[in-house]
Amino acid sequence: MVPQPSRDRTGGRPAAEIMTAETLSSLQAGRLSSARSLVNRMLREGWRVERRSLSVETDGSGEAVYRIHTADRVMDFVAFAFPPSSQERTLRIFDLGWDMMGALLDGPATAEDIEHTRNEMPRLYHGRATAHTLTWCRSNRSLRVFEHVVEALAEGRQPDTVALARVGYLMRNIGLDGNGTFGTRTFLAYGEDHPLAVPYHAQLLSAYMMRELSADLVEALAARRSDRAAALDPEVRRFLGVGNSSALGLVLWVGNHPVLVDRWITVREQALAHGRSLAAAPGSAVADTLLALLERAVTYYDEDVNEYTCFTPSDRIVADLRLVLAAVAERTDAADAEGRVPTVAELVDGVEGVCAEAVEVVNAVVTELDPGESDRLAAELTVSETFRRDAAMPVGALRGLLADRYAWALAIDRTAPGAVANTWYKSRSAEEPRCGATEELPEGTVDLTVDIPGMVQELDGVLAGEDPALPVGRLLARRPDLRGPVERLQSLAPYEYALPHANIRDAAFVPARLIRLANAALYGLDRTKDYLGRDLRGVIFQGAPTAADLAADASGPWFWPAVPRPADTVNLVATAPRTAPNGDAR
Repeated sequence: MVPQPSRDRTGGRPAAEIMTAETLSSLQAGRLSSARSLVNRMLREGWRVERRSLSVETDGSGEAVYRIHTADRVMDFVAFAFPPSSQERTLRIFDLGWDMMGALLDGPATAEDIEHTRNEMPRLYHGRATAHTLTWCRSNRSLRVFEHVVEALAEGRQPDTVALARVGYLMRNIGLDGNGTFGTRTFLAYGEDHPLAVPYHAQLLSAYMMRELSADLVEALAARRSDRAAALDPEVRRFLGVGNSSALGLVLWVGNHPVLVDRWITVREQALAHGRSLAAAPGSAVADTLLALLERAVTYYDEDVNEYTCFTPSDRIVADLRLVLAAVAERTDAADAEGRVPTVAELVDGVEGVCAEAVEVVNAVVTELDPGESDRLAAELTVSETFRRDAAMPVGALRGLLADRYAWALAIDRTAPGAVANTWYKSRSAEEPRCGATEELPEGTVDLTVDIPGMVQELDGVLAGEDPALPVGRLLARRPDLRGPVERLQSLAPYEYALPHANIRDAAFVPARLIRLANAALYGLDRTKDYLGRDLRGVIFQGAPTAADLAADASGPWFWPAVPRPADTVNLVATAPRTAPNGDAR
């Protein structure tokens, strides 16, 4: 039985309840996730996307320029398409065999901007963006469906949406680089009034444009092959998102951005607490939205054909959501019979047998019940991530802080078998984060592990041998190696949700759990599944309004779309390749 959630003084769940790796991995994409909050802002402010040019050759090479009209400025997305590479797809960020590269520029792109981007982007680490470039991005075609969609459209028909549902996208993101990378503009230089002033909105707008380009590209290639080619059915086009694959680097990202993680979870918990407190009178907008979105979630998860290993299978989530729906109906009737109006919390809490992931799907629905409040909170994600130490704090007070705020880290047994088996480092050849057995690593390996339990326990051991009245600054004068841990632990003490309560050095630690926290709950990916517990694949913007929808002033919920079923489809199921070279479908 799922207990009634306990709440701390801010209205959110206590850190001990929510900050375990298992619970964090169950959090779902919701209204405060970056992808969803970006699209909701686009809709709320009436953004428009205009395709200014598109030229495509029969081999797949081409060039496009799109203009994004926000509430008060324009931005251009410049993209270059290439014939699909014959090299093996490894999903590594340093690969040069991309099918598309693009840049998001703050303002109109000049001919010089386009030429500079065309020349510099292929050089990647050796290239440099223009001063007003916000992001560089790269993507590859889906090996399973891209060509099959082109063939179907060239025949004047729609592709088989059952095959499309297995994949969910035409192109897969390989890199979304911004915030100073490759000379792009740093996030803090955007300014508070910038339309992309929420963290990761610039990167995700680039992914949104990647999605728009992929649909335009298949239509243009189909038209090149046949004068009777069809355009994608609007429902099919809307259903397709952008693929994404993330790996071990996001575990380090979570450890290196603790204040941002805290803010994200805090505003999510605040939105959830607010939604739970709303009155849900039968026939009210709150009650109707609650039921409609739960039904929509049932359909979406019921149509999910992914196989999950360390996460809950979709059929279990569907069964549990149906239990919640039945409980909501029963409790609504009971409250009505008693002549009172129930709160949302009374309707959804404590349904026996419901798994954690289904509970978090319900929580995602609850944050949709007052969109204005959730959107207000989503705009408050910008934080300062600078650590500062309090040199005047007595050693005894610092040790007391460790015992109070980091009790979970002190409780971890680092002498247990496998407890400190792994080290996190960067691959010299691949420029990517890795996690491996410490004893197998060569001497001189740079340890990138954000080892909070080790940090806390080592510092506590040192403090135990010092005069409790000694100022911390005097200790650090003798032990400068402790400055980093002291700054981090002092600075993060006020933040309830900054640190996952996990030992990432442990051989039993499953990286996919924290990768999923970042991908799903924070960034907004759906259908996130793990590969070998170390790699996560998912889909961004599935169901999101297209450029045509934005122009038509689309409204209503767009996430969790049902699989479209246009009448004029061609069966691609038998011909689409099922697996990529590494054994997992792409």
